[in-house]
Amino acid sequence: MEATFSIGLMSFGFLTLAPLLAMGLKTARLARDDRATAQVAQTLVEEAKQGTLASGTVYLDIQGTVLNSSQTAAYTAQSTSVTPFLGNASLTQMTLRVTPLGAPDRARTYAVVYQVPQ
Repeated sequence: MEATFSIGLMSFGFLTLAPLLAMGLKTARLARDDRATAQVAQTLVEEAKQGTLASGTVYLDIQGTVLNSSQTAAYTAQSTSVTPFLGNASLTQMTLRVTPLGAPDRARTYAVVYQVPQ
């Protein structure tokens, strides 16, 4: 009798904790996407500062490496630049939008002002 009651109590506990596991996995995936988009943005900003950033849409893999096509891409990035910024010819404002593929509602927009490469 006690064993049956104990098994029933444990199964009830597992059933109530199962939705928390799903929520935890979703939160972990969202946090990973946020971290990865920030790293992708940082990489692209450094490329822009060096003057090597390609214009238009850029496709990137999970590590942030620029790809030639969208077939194996994990992220897309679009950048727009404004030079001169506030009348200063040596400054550029760049707006960068990084979107995880398959999750367009998780797009992140970054704005950066940097000095034009000489």
